[in-house]
Formats: sequence, structure tokens, C-alpha cells
Amino acid sequence: MIKATPLQLRCADGTLLAAREYAGGEAGAVVISAALGVPQGFYAAHAAWLASLGYHVISFDNRGFGDSAKGGPIDLADWGRQDLEALLRHARSINPYHFLVGHSIGCQLPGLAPSSQHLSGAVFVAGTAPNLRYYPWSQRPALALLWYGLVPWFTRGRDSVAQSKLGLGKGPVLPSGAAAGWARWARSHDYLFSPEHGLDLSGYAQVRAPILAWNFADDTYAPKAASEALLRHYPAAAITRRGSEAQGSVGHFGYFREAHRDTLWRATADWLAQQSPNQQERARA
Repeated sequence: MIKATPLQLRCADGTLLAAREYAGGEAGAVVISAALGVPQGFYAAHAAWLASLGYHVISFDNRGFGDSAKGGPIDLADWGRQDLEALLRHARSINPYHFLVGHSIGCQLPGLAPSSQHLSGAVFVAGTAPNLRYYPWSQRPALALLWYGLVPWFTRGRDSVAQSKLGLGKGPVLPSGAAAGWARWARSHDYLFSPEHGLDLSGYAQVRAPILAWNFADDTYAPKAASEALLRHYPAAAITRRGSEAQGSVGHFGYFREAHRDTLWRATADWLAQQSPNQQERARA
């Protein structure tokens, strides 16, 4: 298995991010953009596998989280316009054919990063633009408690919050600014795309790279309606939807487990190869 090499990347505003590189070859570069509250180590097996296929893979922890944890206020939008932007610039410097594998919030942020317009392709795993109206009635009370109650309460006056207090598991603590920003977006009718947040959304229409969007029937965090609500904000991208053929339980996190290496991972690898001239040339050789 290809091992990771630690890397530090500096954002335009000077923030340093902890990243890992898996130097696989010249098929293309791949940035893995994590879900909220999920450290980059969770994606290590998938990153190493892609590297074994010839991709140069980079994972990272967003500012204020995991190995990139520093003090100070965090604006969730900076995870896209600063952090992801720095990673995409780095990937492009490695290989002009570069891709994004986004998980959950990692699928929401690309339009905030100007360099996303240069992507050769993007894989969205369990991406959503969440709002209560997209979820079954049985789930709405718990989500309302989370977004309207627990997150505002536990982030008030604090730099960070334990995920366990929010009912989100036992992962690393979240920066309060990121957790509060996520809940604030989720309370809005159109998530981060709502005008009240004052974000520059012009970059979403500039993402012209094809998108492979994975959505799974047993993913309670990402019902199909919420997934489609996100994909509508990438109007210039040709979108291939997959997931209905998945066998067994996948949920919100299961795609990245090695049990799916020969099925879901292989389907993604085949799709990436179709977008990468480097891979196409290798196949003809």
C-alpha cells in the first residue's frame, strides 16, 4: 500500500493546513475534501488505493479541525474559498488533469473556490444541500433539535464543541464557527445558497467539469431530495448519478470502506479514467 507523506499548505490568508500526499503517478491529481467532522485519516484507504492506480492523491484537514486545528474564529465559508482553493491550486500545479472527491460538505464547497473551474472532474459522495423539508417527517424533530437547539447552545461563547454533545459521534472536536455556520445554513430555505448569507455564488455556474454523484437509498443524512437540491446549483456540469445499484448497507460513510473496493470504488476509478486523457493514453499503450 502506498503510504502518505505529511504536507503543509498555506492558504492565501496565511493559514497553514495539514495535508497528506499519496504519490501514485501521473494519471492525474485527486483532492479528497472531507465531510464535516471527519478527519482525513478516514479516507486513507481510498486515497492509497487511488494512488495505486496512478493518481497523485492529497487529503487534508480544514482549518480549525483535526491536524489543522488552531485557535481563533472560523468562518465555514473559508473552508471553500480559502482551504479548498489552496488544495486545488496545489493539485493543478502537480498535474493539469486534476479531480475532486468530495464527501458530504466537501461536495457543497467547490463553487466557493475559484480554482474549481479548472477541475477535470468531480466525484460527489453523499453531497446535500440540507433543509428540513427534504427529510422524512420522522427525522425532522431530531434535525430541528440539532440545528435550532444543540448547535447554537453548545457553540455559544466557545472556540470548539465536542461532536458527542451534538449527537454526531466521537470524532475530533469541531470549531464552533464551523458547526454554527453549518447549522445556520441548514436553517435557511436554500442552505448556503440563500441570499441572507451574502456569499459569492458565481463560481458554481463556472464548474463545467463532469460530476459523478453517488447517493445511497439508506443514507439518512443525504436523502435524494437533498442531494438533488445541491446538484441543481451546478448547472453547467454534466452529472452522472449512481448509487441505486449498491448492494448491502452503505449509508453516509460506507462508500469509503474497503468492502466496496471492487464495486463502488472500481466504478469511480473507471469513471475517472474516462475523464483523464493521461489514463486514456495509458490504456491505448
